[in-house]
Amino acid sequence: MQQAGVNKIGAGQLFLTLFVGRVVFLLSMNTVLVGGESLQELIPSCLASYLLQFLLFLPLWLLHRRRPDQNLLQAAKSLLGRFGFLFLPLYALYFLFFAAYLLSLLQLFMANIMEPHASLPLIAIVTALSASYAAWKGIETIGRTGAIVSVFAACSLAAIFFFLSLKINPLNFVPFFEDGGKQAASGILLLLARSDGLTAIAFLGAQTRGRLGLGFVIWNTVSYAVIAGLLAVMTGAMGAYLGDQLFPFYAAASFAEMGAVQGMDAVLIGIWIFCMLVKLSTDLYLLRLCVESAAPRAGKWSVLVGAVLTAGLSLAICSMRDLQKLFYGSSLFLPFTLVCAAGVPLLLLICDLVRRGKAEKKGGKGKAKKAAALLLSMLLVFSASGCREQIRLNRRLLIEGIGIDLQDETFLLTVQTTKITEGETREVSVYTAEGPSILEALGSLTQQTGQDPLYSHALVVVFGRSCADAGISGMLDFFVRNAETRPNAQIMMAEGDASEVLTAKREEKTVSAKVLGEILETQNMNGNIARITLTDFVNHFGNDGACPYLPVVRPADEGVEAAGTALLDQQGRILAVLDEKATRGALYLLGGFDRGLETVSLPDGSQLTAELHDLKTDITALVRDGTPAFSISIRCAADIGALDGGVGTRYGESAYAVMEQTLAEEIKKETQTALDLCLGEYGADIFLLGRRLHQANPKEWQKYAEQWPQTVSQAVISVQTKVEIARVGQEDTPAIE
Repeated sequence: MQQAGVNKIGAGQLFLTLFVGRVVFLLSMNTVLVGGESLQELIPSCLASYLLQFLLFLPLWLLHRRRPDQNLLQAAKSLLGRFGFLFLPLYALYFLFFAAYLLSLLQLFMANIMEPHASLPLIAIVTALSASYAAWKGIETIGRTGAIVSVFAACSLAAIFFFLSLKINPLNFVPFFEDGGKQAASGILLLLARSDGLTAIAFLGAQTRGRLGLGFVIWNTVSYAVIAGLLAVMTGAMGAYLGDQLFPFYAAASFAEMGAVQGMDAVLIGIWIFCMLVKLSTDLYLLRLCVESAAPRAGKWSVLVGAVLTAGLSLAICSMRDLQKLFYGSSLFLPFTLVCAAGVPLLLLICDLVRRGKAEKKGGKGKAKKAAALLLSMLLVFSASGCREQIRLNRRLLIEGIGIDLQDETFLLTVQTTKITEGETREVSVYTAEGPSILEALGSLTQQTGQDPLYSHALVVVFGRSCADAGISGMLDFFVRNAETRPNAQIMMAEGDASEVLTAKREEKTVSAKVLGEILETQNMNGNIARITLTDFVNHFGNDGACPYLPVVRPADEGVEAAGTALLDQQGRILAVLDEKATRGALYLLGGFDRGLETVSLPDGSQLTAELHDLKTDITALVRDGTPAFSISIRCAADIGALDGGVGTRYGESAYAVMEQTLAEEIKKETQTALDLCLGEYGADIFLLGRRLHQANPKEWQKYAEQWPQTVSQAVISVQTKVEIARVGQEDTPAIE
């Protein structure tokens, strides 16, 4: 029987495989795992852990240089004789625990995100046995597979990084180390506890061709850069919303969209499954090496036993909260990792007095075919899950719009579904349901249709005025808790009943939720409505004194139209509704539109209509004489659309300067109106001024945090506006002489 120890892989294959392992850690990261701590605080933790990795790697590397042809257990046996076998159960348990921990996370994801009624035992057994295939074939099969999977993983993560970076809002970041660095320190311990890659190197270094030290430097640097970079864009794009998500990276992937790309969550699931299988294969192979060091003939069969034990332990973790706390925290794996990754190598290094000859190099044929076979088996598993998903979708009611009204403590739901028919015609169906809660109302909808609702296609959520009168905050729990809800779903409030908006007609046809979202997005781009997503809406609750807001809509001849902006308190109750002019002023501060029309009267009595674009708003926060102060600078370009001065009227530089000044004054007036209403009259900080002060001066912010609505109404705010005319149309006199 061929022994595992004779297989050889290149250093590149080894570290690409280990990169896949760190990708799995990132994808699997959840709020339970990090103890509910801020993901942002893990960013500096990555830097500290990155540097500490080199310290932990040092004794391992020095030992490898002295004994390049021995893995850790072989070195222990050589140096300590029979006592070297004492380390065998330690490492066997270590690899088994890690494999079970990762497999349990996959099960939790499947049960909470993909399919609540999924058979966890079946998932555990199928996944573990699939991973055992590569562990049975050997390290070269794993290495080749890991190298291939790492390429797809890297491309997918790069795409997610790119799409999320387009959605970064600097106000989603808070100052680091506000708790004295406790969360960051906890994050360091967490990252070190998950550093099983070091132990893998200790076992696989002897089977690796190439420069192990250089490979480690590149792997450690790149993998931590990827983790820190993705954590940064996740936080910047979604902020505190991620703290409510069981699997934040999945939520971030759902949020990563642009144009036709409607979220990267499907890609993430595929990459996760492939990476998980590679990581589990590696852990099972390392467990095999432990067994082979004591009983060479039992090595391969130990893979199957290890797969069964992994599946069983992972099921126990999923079903027992005490085990979850033990495995998902750092108390179990941190001492394990420190001892296995650094402690034992350091001990053996000290005891190293003799050298052994190099192990016989043995090549193998057909390894590429084996790697291809493993990839094929993975693909079959993934395809099977995809087929199951398709079947599942056929039994689901695909929801694109939800309207919620409240009457006598009963929720009245209007649900809009869309089916694509031949010729890509959209057929809209509307259902109504009611119940004492949103979930129970949707349950009655299931009884009506015979299909379970699927919310992953929900583009629009409309709250009726009755909900805003009662308080929307408590109604958000369903949407935030339900993993199927897309974080970029558009949230709005109906001027009257939400049902009227979801059943609005255009050309005698019900306006689909998709078209409704497109209409509102266009109005937002034109500066008529303050569009907001579920993520941003949730982040406004409890965010440094911020007040949430919602666009208000109403039925119209062309479907729906903007009806202002609703200001809400922290319970989601309505404070006031801004009209169109005040909404425009608010959008100047929020930076919330791409192009908008502004009509002003010039000093000579003529009317000017200009299209504004390239809006840039800068807000600087400071404390002046014990009072918060904010300096606001608004700049934009303008294209002259209409000017009633008469055909053939010629304008010079001075005339255009007057137009610019008039437009700037009008923008300042509208902005000041929005500030006076939102801050002065209602103390509603929808502009996140509190967050800006928090970022600029954390110590001063603590003085005002509890009384911010009262404080912000007394804040000193100065507004400067500037408009530059960019285009004048086909006028024969240019803007600048």
